[in-house]
Amino acid sequence: MKNQIETNSAAAETILRRLPIMWWQMMSPTAAGQAEMQRMVAEKQKAVMDGMLAAQAQLVKETFSFWTTPLFAQTGSRAGQRIIDAATAPARRTVKANVKRLRKG
Repeated sequence: MKNQIETNSAAAETILRRLPIMWWQMMSPTAAGQAEMQRMVAEKQKAVMDGMLAAQAQLVKETFSFWTTPLFAQTGSRAGQRIIDAATAPARRTVKANVKRLRKG
């Protein structure tokens, strides 16, 4: 829960810090603004791909664990959450890194 709150806060702050950049880029384009706009798109694409790969890897782990662990019910009941956590970890890392970077600049 704490991790989710931190991620949500970082995402909101990132959006608030990027809104002026987007506004000024529309009004008076600069090379730095263009680079930030491109970065916004590229990092989201990378986070989605990394999340999909992490979810697939976790799914494979869970499948093997299910068949090799004698307590099937305990393994399977938490598997979905572990897959979701693996899938969202890249996005959490990205948004936290963004807010740190944008605070400096």
